[in-house]
This record gives sequence, C-alpha cells and structure tokens, in this order.
Amino acid sequence: MSRHWRVERDAHGIPLCWGATLDDLAYAQGRSAAIDRAWQIEVERRRSEATSATLLGPSDWDDFATRADLAGIARAAVEGLDDETLAWVDAYVAGVNDGLDEGGSRAPEFAATGTQPERWERWSPAGVFLVQHVLMGNFGHLLWRRHVRAQLGEDALDLLSHEGVPLGGSNAWALTGSRTDTGAPMIAADPHRVLEAPGIYQQVRLTTPDIDVSGLAFAGVPGVPHFGHAGSVAWAVTHAMADYQQIAPDADLVVPHPISPAGVDGDIGLATMRRLLLARTVDDVDTALDGWVEPVNAVVIAGADGRVRERVAGRLVTAGGSHLLEEMRSQGSQVGTVAAPSARRDLADGEVVVHANDRRDSVAALGEEFAAPHRAQRITALLGEREDWDVAGLAAVQTDTRLGSWPTFQTLLGGVAATGPAEELRLRLLAWDGHMDAGSHDAALFAAWRTELVLAVAAHPRLAPIHEPAGLAALFAPWVDPVARVGAGIERIVHVGCDWGLPLDEIAVQALVRVAQAPADDRTWGERHIAPFVRAEHTATPPSGPLGGDGDCVLATAAAPGLTDLCWRGPAARLVWSLDGPSSWVVPLGADGPADSPHAHDQHDTWRAGDLHALTTDHDEETT
Repeated sequence: MSRHWRVERDAHGIPLCWGATLDDLAYAQGRSAAIDRAWQIEVERRRSEATSATLLGPSDWDDFATRADLAGIARAAVEGLDDETLAWVDAYVAGVNDGLDEGGSRAPEFAATGTQPERWERWSPAGVFLVQHVLMGNFGHLLWRRHVRAQLGEDALDLLSHEGVPLGGSNAWALTGSRTDTGAPMIAADPHRVLEAPGIYQQVRLTTPDIDVSGLAFAGVPGVPHFGHAGSVAWAVTHAMADYQQIAPDADLVVPHPISPAGVDGDIGLATMRRLLLARTVDDVDTALDGWVEPVNAVVIAGADGRVRERVAGRLVTAGGSHLLEEMRSQGSQVGTVAAPSARRDLADGEVVVHANDRRDSVAALGEEFAAPHRAQRITALLGEREDWDVAGLAAVQTDTRLGSWPTFQTLLGGVAATGPAEELRLRLLAWDGHMDAGSHDAALFAAWRTELVLAVAAHPRLAPIHEPAGLAALFAPWVDPVARVGAGIERIVHVGCDWGLPLDEIAVQALVRVAQAPADDRTWGERHIAPFVRAEHTATPPSGPLGGDGDCVLATAAAPGLTDLCWRGPAARLVWSLDGPSSWVVPLGADGPADSPHAHDQHDTWRAGDLHALTTDHDEETT
C-alpha cells in the first residue's frame, strides 16, 4: 500500500507526524512510537499477552493477565470495530511493525536480553491500553476493603477506607475567557501516575491537511485519548474515582482479577479515540466521549468559541454486589454495563471548574473512595486570586506545595505537650508554614514525625488484625500493605482514631520523641523526596534530583508515609492549553526512550523546576 507520511521532530525530539490521510497519519504515529519506544512497547505488549516473563523474569503479572484474559479482551476490542476505525488501527500497527527494526537497534535492552522485537497484531494496541489501566481503577481498593471487612468488620471501613486514596491523584481545571489574559478559555492539567522511565505518556503532534492535534499519547496506542488540543477545541481528564470494576466472583484468592466494562462489552473505546482526532468543537468532543469505556473519567472541554464544558465519560459494570448507583443495585446478579451518568454542564461566563479526584456532586454516587478535597480546594482558592490568568500563572498553580492535610496535624500537635528536645521540635513544627518545598528543612522534619506517627498507629494492638496475611500475590501488595494504607489514611485516622481506642495524643508525643532522639539528618525535604523512577529490567537508571510537593499538595508528588519519603507517583506530564495564544507542556525525563538519546532526559530539569516548554506550532506541510 502506498502511503504518504512524514515524521519530523522538534527541538525536544517530540515527533511531529504528518499524513495525507488519517490512516497515513496513524501509520506515521505508529512508526514513531516503535522507533522511540521499542523496548517500552515490547514490554507492554508482552504484558498484555501474559508473556512478559520471557523478558523480565518470573512474576505474578503473567498469571494475572491470563486470569483477567487481557489478550482475549484486546482481540474482542477490535473484532467489533467499524471499518474506518479498523483501517485506522491497522495502519497504526503497520507503522509499528515497519519501525521496529530501527527502534530495536536503538534500544540496548534487546541486546542485553538477547531478544528482538516481535511483530504486532491488530489487537496489540488494545492490549497495551488495557495494561496501562486494568489496575488503575477501584480494583485494588476493593481488595483492601475486603481484607478490612474480614479482619475488623464493616465498621472499620470508616477508619481505614478514607478520603485520601494511596494512589495519588490528578488535577485538571478550565477557565472561561473572562478569567484569562487572552479572553479565550484555558485548560490546565497534570495527570499523576507512577513515575516510569521512559514515561507513560508520549508527546505527539498529529497533522493531516485537515487536522492538527497535539497531545499526550500512550506509546503503543493510536491517537491522544486523554489530553488533546485540536486548535479550535481542547480537552483533559482526571480519574472520576468511580467503582467501575468488580472482583470476579470466581477469582483466584491469590491472584484475583477484575470484571471491567471492557471485559463485559469487548470494547475499549478505539472508535472514540479516532473520533477525537476529528473533533472541531466542544460538541464534537462531547459526542465522541459518549463512546468512552474505561477508566471512567471526569472531562473538561474548552472551545475557541468561548464555551467550556465538564462531563463524566465511561461505563460501569452492573453486576450484583457492586457499590454503584442505587438504581443499578436493583439489577441483581446480571452482569452488564451502563453508561455512567454524564453530568455534563456548561460553565457560565467568569466561572472555573476544578477536578482533582475529589467527591463532587457529579461523581459522588459513582464510587466509595475519593481523594481528599484539599487539592481541589487549594486550586479553587488560588484561581480566585486574579482574573487575568496566563500560561505562566497556571503553571505556578500546578506546582503549589501547600500541604492540604497540614491543619489536621497542626491541630493534633497543638493539643499535646512534650518536654526537652521533643517539645522544641513540636514548637518548631507548629511555626512551619505547611509548604512541602524542596529546600525546606522543616518539611523534612514534619515528614519524619509523620512517618513515626504512621508506624506507631499501624503497630497499635487495636489494628493488629489487619497485619494478618491477605493471602494475595505480591502484585497486589501496595493495596493491602497495612502500613501503606495507614499512611495513606493517616489524616482520617487522626480525625476518628480516638473512637477506635487509638491514643493519638500519646502516639503523637512518642513520635516527637523518636524524631528528636534520632541521629541528626540535615537533608531537606527535596533531598529525601527524590523520584527513583520505575523502570523495566535492563533499563538504565534515569536522573533524579530534589522534588517539592507531596500527596496532599497540588504538586502531588506522592510519598508513602510510613514506608518511604521517595516520590513514587507524580505529574507524568503538565500542560496548559490556551484556545487563543501559545500553549505549553512538559514531561519528566524526555520524549525519547533510549537512555543515551539526547532527548531521553532533556525535559527533566524543566519538569523539576515547575516550568513548561512552548508547544511547537510550525510544521512544513510538504509530503514525502
């Protein structure tokens, strides 16, 4: 087949893909993904096919992928596609296959493992998308809630299942034109995920003679499903925190698996991903998202015509026993799906909308656990301070380090008394401004005290039952680790723990004493809070450096209180979309995959500093 396409790269190595048709463009995008991210997409494809052990060694993942039937769901996801979408996916896969030889030669991991990249099938992109999201939903929380019920009873969920989930969160907000310096709407977003090397998102620009879309792609998946700017319209998402998954009733007790909408319907929303590239208006994006499947997302959409809209998009499993809407519970044990209530709303002039995984009216009935309200409240307060927002101002909001849970801990510390060095530490913490700045010694001391508080609470005899083994494979350890879960919910525990017989005043003082007696540690918070970056076997160690922020900050660089101060989740990208004027974005590390590439890490210092790079807008339209 004769194709007309081209892949160029901007100053940061970001692929600028051009095609004469939408299918030619898909080919160019697939080819660029294979060249830039060959090892990454090989690992993810094998994970979707339950064959990752051949590259990475034995783990629980392949057993999980087999039981969850990720490969079967991926195949089903392409079998029912319309002809146009199927041709688009096939073109992307053809591009991947034609780029694998070059990509494989650039990725040293293949030589280190004595392997070669294998050819993709038409369902491979669907499998990669599933891998990135199958454990992103409420499945892990269901496992924890099951363990708490078994060990402490239903009432204990009020103490240990909380507003403040351990997986961090994302932010997205939109402003109408009367609140911006250009007079046109703007969107700011920073999705927070596990920080990986290379990053989960691939910055791309996708153009044909008729479309020009910039956004964040999942390497190995066509289009820009979550964050895109098409010139006259832009969109961004956050996780709506809906209970859209269930634990399969016949699930293995050691390696359980979820029932998800994609598994029930055999659809992952590939047609929606294609339609989003063709969107020109707010209504176009909104209509396309009616076909979205999972994760269930809260979406903000802004148009050059001045309109700004928020909505929820995705589907919910309606099997019996779920924690979904009341009207769905009446459907008994019949397994099916239903579209999540869209709750679409257009903003009035002068209004802003902020999504931060929090419990809002539009999503409150869809789930059990949401993020604490701190990030949403802080962003809303900061946006209320001026009426002429620009890109630089919104980027500064994205990197705000005020710890939302600090007033709770401040109250606890203010109600106790210690002696000697412990009392000096208490008074020093009470004088702290509550900002988790990278250069702050007081923030580091607070984190040390919080760690001791978490450890003491988790070790209290009242909570001993949750330390009983959950019987799950190591893959699920983060969701059922008692120290991790106490650390994630420590603010809630401070509020209600006394009702459970936890002597919090006494524990708080003991934690002060332990920190005061510990060997001196002169490191700042940022020096303790570096990001190690999760990476596959044989992938080189990326650069790091001091980071500010914490899980309850707008800059949600989440640590794991009680376990580590290292940052294991954070902004996998930051962007500001303007509907009239320049837009900007940045990712951790860089656009390219191989560690020896000049563009593997060239955005990292900008990302750590809280700055953004201008979105490239110039593009040669000649064909090749």
